[in-house]
Amino acid sequence: MELGFSDILSIAQTIGIVGSLVVASYFSRREINHLSREFRTQVISEITDKMHRIGEIMIEHPDLSKLINRVDPPEQVFAIYILSVYNQAYNMHRRKLLSDTIWSGWTQMIRSSFRDGTIGTYWKKINADSRFSSDFRHFINNTIIAKPD
Repeated sequence: MELGFSDILSIAQTIGIVGSLVVASYFSRREINHLSREFRTQVISEITDKMHRIGEIMIEHPDLSKLINRVDPPEQVFAIYILSVYNQAYNMHRRKLLSDTIWSGWTQMIRSSFRDGTIGTYWKKINADSRFSSDFRHFINNTIIAKPD
């Protein structure tokens, strides 16, 4: 069987079309993954903003902290709020939404708050009740508390 110039040209066009579809599919998939990650980041950011606003309101009106916790004193409720922000940053780093450089700064700040503030005292009370994931508790207990600056 002998292939003529037009047959070879048809095969080349077919290969070109299939190649174009493969490349387009690859880049479409990458873009969809990127958009999905951006959407998750936006959702996390919106939740963070809402929690930040709740924290501001609780600082302005400490009596409102009883809405989320009638048992603990307002300082402990605020400590839980702070730890929740730390937990969220930890989760964002685990999802690769925070770079190692930014996470290093967060880790330093968390260590400082445990070393220089009273959050460590509240952590001892809060840690036992499984309010946070085991991964985050392990991070605080083994990286922050066990390995101070």
